[in-house]
Amino acid sequence: MKTYRFPLSETSTAHLLVTVAQEPMGFFGPVKSPALIHASAGGFMMCAEADTIPFGTRLMGKGFNVICSYMYPVGADYRFPQVIIDMMKSIKILRDHAGEWGINPDQIVISGHSAGAFICMATGNLWNRPDLMEAAGCTGEEGKPNAMVCGFGPMFCGQQTDDGLVYVPNGDLVGPQTPATFFHHARQDTLVSVYQTISMMDAFEKQQRPYACYISSVGGHGATGSNSRTVNPDGTVTPCMDDWFDCCWRFLQNQLGLPQIPQPMPMMAPPPAADGKPSMPPPMPMMSGPKVPEGSIPVTPADMPLGKPGSLHMPFNAGFHDKDFTVYK
Repeated sequence: MKTYRFPLSETSTAHLLVTVAQEPMGFFGPVKSPALIHASAGGFMMCAEADTIPFGTRLMGKGFNVICSYMYPVGADYRFPQVIIDMMKSIKILRDHAGEWGINPDQIVISGHSAGAFICMATGNLWNRPDLMEAAGCTGEEGKPNAMVCGFGPMFCGQQTDDGLVYVPNGDLVGPQTPATFFHHARQDTLVSVYQTISMMDAFEKQQRPYACYISSVGGHGATGSNSRTVNPDGTVTPCMDDWFDCCWRFLQNQLGLPQIPQPMPMMAPPPAADGKPSMPPPMPMMSGPKVPEGSIPVTPADMPLGKPGSLHMPFNAGFHDKDFTVYK
């Protein structure tokens, strides 16, 4: 197993952490397998590599050879659409190293939880914008994800830019360029309403884009991304990743053309370490909170009640409403 770190910008803390499970050369020739890039939850205020592990290790067990974490800037350093450019650069990095790492360049999956799910969906919708392609160093489909897995994400969300705040309505941006997507969410989520996911499915259906979904009848924010279950005060049991992973795997098999019966990776000799020492990820950068825009108003629970259709606008930060914004088109 080898790990690599790729800075994504000279002026940003953003970087891509890459884990290559095995050397791509097996007994029967070069191995070509799918790869994953995951963007973690954290409300745009924190980003943790550990969020990649539950989903990433399950996919490794199915034959994915490369699992990555996109470590996006947080707090006052977070910028849109720079995070989309970074994700496109990350996808391009995998395609550039496809032969070295044993990646099938047509089987690159991006996934995300909460804030990370927003980044994934926006990337899937905007990867073909000429200005973003130029910024990411792409001339064609190098920055396009082949499939996406989005969990409990604020899909219609305020975003912090260099010039202020914009509102990004991902549902309105879905089109022929948007990759096949698997959604998962819990109905009792009081932070990110399940209507965020329901509205995205409606947008996918209107545009005839492939999608599938798991929505739990119980559980709060993040429950479907959890490794374990908990018991609610009313005695109900919350969901976890095991409830939907098999459905997601079958969806990815169909959309990426993967073998319907998972095949084990060929036996390979363990790769020698370059310097004999394990590679360690860099420490996480210090975080600073976003500046509250002038004229913003505090958020109360009534502003984002459970199951409120027709009011999809999520603020950039849970501490304030970004009421003065422009719509990103």
